[in-house]
Amino acid sequence: MDAKVKTAKKVEIKKPDCELFLPGEVGAVLELTVKRKDGSVREHRILKSKSYVRQFLELLLVQMNMVSEAHPMSIRDTGNNIREVAFSSFTFGCNAPIGDPVYGLVVGTATTAPTIDDHALWAQIAHGTGVGEIQYGDVAFGLPTATGTESHFTVTRDFSNASGATITVNEIALYVRALGSQPGNTYNRDSIWVFMTIRDVIAGGIDVLNGETLTVNYRQQATV
Repeated sequence: MDAKVKTAKKVEIKKPDCELFLPGEVGAVLELTVKRKDGSVREHRILKSKSYVRQFLELLLVQMNMVSEAHPMSIRDTGNNIREVAFSSFTFGCNAPIGDPVYGLVVGTATTAPTIDDHALWAQIAHGTGVGEIQYGDVAFGLPTATGTESHFTVTRDFSNASGATITVNEIALYVRALGSQPGNTYNRDSIWVFMTIRDVIAGGIDVLNGETLTVNYRQQATV
């Protein structure tokens, strides 16, 4: 009797982060991991983020140019409002706590293609355990790491599904905070605005079944 030959399963081989970028390129790596209730990995993807939006560079300019509160820069926030922003230690803050979907890494269901002028997710998923809701963990950070060819640090957040049904995540963004100011006056310390710096749309979406957890890692990276 001839021995049965098993068909080899096709395995997707992930490229190292450094192979996703050209020499001299600065960008972000988006890593998505879905885990079952028992902690085993059901799905894992590593993608090159392609969707920094204009608020990222505007906030970077504010910091690098030390824009003063006397002459702040106008930037559009996640509520579609124009806010006046000046240099401060608050800028780019995204260390959101558990249950806070206002800033940090956030997720949504829309599939609209990203544009440079996007200021918010098109359809953000709310925090909670109700229908269509997902639980937002706290935002954590990996220490800066460098090799011979690249340097990076990671922003990470868990999203747990206890809604009773599958939730498909199609869009992912990084929301950061900045301290508002009043033109010609002083910092408005009662006004901490939120701005979107990056938005990616995931081809085909990524399903998070009831009881599963999606871990999102954004690795901010520079390559030589």
